[in-house]
Amino acid sequence: MAKISKEKKKARLPAEYSEGMLHFKTGPGWKACYDSERELYTAESFWMGYYDLYEINEEIFNKLKPKGKDRREAHELIHTGRHLYKSVSDNNGSYDIALDEDYASFCPWADIQKTGEMWGPELTDLAVNVFESEKQNREQRRKRREEQERKK
Repeated sequence: MAKISKEKKKARLPAEYSEGMLHFKTGPGWKACYDSERELYTAESFWMGYYDLYEINEEIFNKLKPKGKDRREAHELIHTGRHLYKSVSDNNGSYDIALDEDYASFCPWADIQKTGEMWGPELTDLAVNVFESEKQNREQRRKRREEQERKK
């Protein structure tokens, strides 16, 4: 069985490929997807205990080059998108944050990494309000809270 898993590890996906309506680009520590059916661009980035999902736009997707850009440049581009999900496993502990509760439906293609306990909505709201880097999520989270309040 160990021999099979070693063979699977050797099989690498090409830097750009398609699976049905999904077109992928991959690079060191990142993967981006264009879903032509939903006209949706998303990406994941991962590096040393950090895993993130983002909604990106066509411009960012087109700038992502599997060859010619280093990991840092690609991550910086991806991180300008709207942050959907974060998983952290480092020396300070492990935790997961759903910045958009619908993150899995945005990225059904992703093998989402979960490392710790999921932050609750109140703590996530606080983080989104405090950190400037999460400002893309403020309006979406505010609307969701208002909808939930109306349903009560």
